[in-house]
Parts: sequence; structure tokens; C-alpha cells
Amino acid sequence: MRRLVFYGCFFLLVWNVSWIYAQDKEIVRQALACKDYDRVIEETNRADTLDAECREWRLQAFRALGRWTDVRNLLEEALAADTTQAGVYADLADCYRQQGNVRKASGLYAHAVRMAPEVDYLRRRYVQSLLSLEDYAQARKACHDWLSHDSLSAEAYRFLGQSFEAVDSLVPAFLGYRAAYRLDSLDAQTVARVANIFNSSEQYEDALEVTEKYRLTDTTSLDVNRQNAKAYCLLERYPEAIRRYEALKQAGDRSFLTYYYLGVSYYGDNWFYGAYDNLKEALKKAPPSPANIHTLVYFARAASRTSWKDEGVKAMEKAMEYLLPADSLKGVMYGTLAECYELNRDSEGQIRALKKRYECMPNRVLLYRIGMCYYWRKDWDNAIQYLRRYMAEVPEKEREARDEKGNLKKDTKTYYQNAEDYIKKIEEERFFEGKK
Repeated sequence: MRRLVFYGCFFLLVWNVSWIYAQDKEIVRQALACKDYDRVIEETNRADTLDAECREWRLQAFRALGRWTDVRNLLEEALAADTTQAGVYADLADCYRQQGNVRKASGLYAHAVRMAPEVDYLRRRYVQSLLSLEDYAQARKACHDWLSHDSLSAEAYRFLGQSFEAVDSLVPAFLGYRAAYRLDSLDAQTVARVANIFNSSEQYEDALEVTEKYRLTDTTSLDVNRQNAKAYCLLERYPEAIRRYEALKQAGDRSFLTYYYLGVSYYGDNWFYGAYDNLKEALKKAPPSPANIHTLVYFARAASRTSWKDEGVKAMEKAMEYLLPADSLKGVMYGTLAECYELNRDSEGQIRALKKRYECMPNRVLLYRIGMCYYWRKDWDNAIQYLRRYMAEVPEKEREARDEKGNLKKDTKTYYQNAEDYIKKIEEERFFEGKK
């Protein structure tokens, strides 16, 4: 009888403990559902509650709160108890990656791959870590090992392409991306990278073809739409480029390149206020520097055609400061600066810029333009000087307009003939003013 009472009490005690334990777990589940992670940690704080399920809940809470040191400690405890789980090594690698120790993470991913070579997720993480470390040779080796296990892995080919593209080996990079594209033409990352190489190689029609084909099934990929819009812009199909880039902005894309190419597209479409607004935003993302001098130049040209002409002149003057003394772009840039001064009705600044351009890129037409600037300023002496310098450089056979057969075109005047006319006008003006 005593023995029966004893077993009965023991059974009740075990049942009661199990019931309480189940109730505790239900509390944790409810806390997880409400994302009350602090409560989850508090309820699973007792060592005797840390079965596999509770440990996973505790890890989930630590991850959500960004407490990566606690995540690491729990995972290392789990590994100390069982070193046969590849997933735990991968989780620990994720933890180290979150803490910024990518090299340690890479070693753990490699170990996980050796334990479970058939799991693509582990291989993906391993290759990504090598690319982050810029260890491109090892990344290529890992991709080839992946392909030796699965020759139809589009992802492995894409990563292989990335490892070559990172060191500017565009031909093998393209071959990798092409293989990935043939295996999976609906992978957004692959399509975007193929299109990027096409755009970089000035094969804009090809970039359009692959991106438009992808957009038949998915119009939401940010990377694909960026390459698609860029191709339209570089093909000078500005209305289509504007529609694409405006859609990217509406989708939340506020990147420098989107603002820049949208500004360029508006400029190409002769909507200078739209160009001004977007290029100004681009310069906020990437402040003026030698690296983005083209943004500054486009902004200057756009601003000079709006109500903010002074901003255009200042931007162009700033761009000139970034040029090296021997920079081959200097002559072209002085020409743009002269254009900005002209639009701002600053003929003195225009003349200075034109003279600088002539120093960098001697061209007789510049002498004509300088002479005309002086003419409109009524600086007769300098006007005659530069117009005559221009005329002296024009070969005799080019002084009159002729058609393809060499016949004179009576209804067309050359710059040379215009220069003659303006010099005559100056002499007449001086005569009536009583001056020689």
C-alpha cells in the first residue's frame, strides 16, 4: 500500500512539473508572437529550461535584439556539446559576420561546406564571405568546387562572374554571367550584371534586350530597372529613360546614379529645370570632387539655362579647379565655362574663358568668337584684332561657301565673310563718330 502511494505521489509530481514546464513554454511562445524578446530571454534564463527548443527561442530573441555576443556564447556552448551539426557552424559564422569579423566567419562557412557539401546555402555564404574579403582567387576556387558538385548551378556561375568582374577581367566575367543567364534567365541579379557589362562595353541595345525581356515577367527589380534606364539614357532615348528613372524614384531609389542619370536625361530632353533639380540632389549625395566632375559640369550647364544662372557659373568655376595643369579636358571645360558666362550675359568672363580654351586647344573659330564678343561690347580695337587674326588663318579656298562640286553658294556666308562685314561695320561706325 505504501509503495502504491509513493508511486502515485511521484507520478503526480512529474505530471505537475511537466504541466508547469508546458505552461512556461506557452508563455515564451506568446512572448515570441508579440515580439517581446526581453520577456523571452527572461523566461528562458534558467539553465534547466534550455532544451533545444528553448535554446532556439533564446537565440531568436538575442538575434532580434542584436546581442551578437550572447548569440555567439550560446552557439559555442552548443558546439561544445555536439560538433557534428553543420548548421550550427553556419549560424556561428553568421554571428561573426554580423560582428564584422568576416575572416573568422569565412573559416566557419568553409568548415560547414566540408561537412555538408550538398547544401547550396552554405556554399553561397562561403563564396559571399570570400568576395567580401576580396579574396577573389579563393572565391573562384570555391565556385569551381561548387560546380564540380553541381554543374547546373546558375548561382555558382554568377558568383564566378563576380569574382572576375571585381578584378576587371570582363571577358571571363561575361562568360560566367552568360552561363548563369542560360541556366536561369529570370534571376534578377544575373540579368542586372549581364546588362551592366553590356552597358560598360557600350553595347546598349544588348543591355536593353536582356532587361526588357526580364521585365516581361517582373517589373520590380531595382537593379534590373537601373540598368534598363541607364541603357535608354546612354542610347539618348531620353523620354524612356526619364520614365524609368522617375519610376525608380517613386519606388524609393534615392541613389546618386539615379539622380545623376535622370538629370542627364532631362538635360538631353531639354527640360533644364528637371535636370537642375536632379543633378543638385546628385551633388548632395556625392559632393563636388575630381571623381564626379562630370556631375558638376552637367549641373553647371543645366543651371545656366534656368533662373539660377549664377549657380551655373559658380559650379563651372568650381569644376575648373579640379583639373590638373596638363588635363586633356581643360580646353573642353573652358568652352563650357564660356557657354555658362554667355548665358549669364557676362561677356567679360566669356572672353576670358574663350582665350583660355584657345591656349589649350588652338582653333581659329575661337578667334572669331572672341572677336565677336568684343564687337558686341563695342571694343572696336580688340574686335578688329581678333577678327583679322581669324581671317589670316583661313585658307583661301575656304573663305567663300561652296557646294560639293566647288560652285559658289551665293545665299550662304562663311565666318570669313561675316568677319569682313563686321570689320566694315566697325570702320563705318568709327567714320560717323569722327574716329579713324
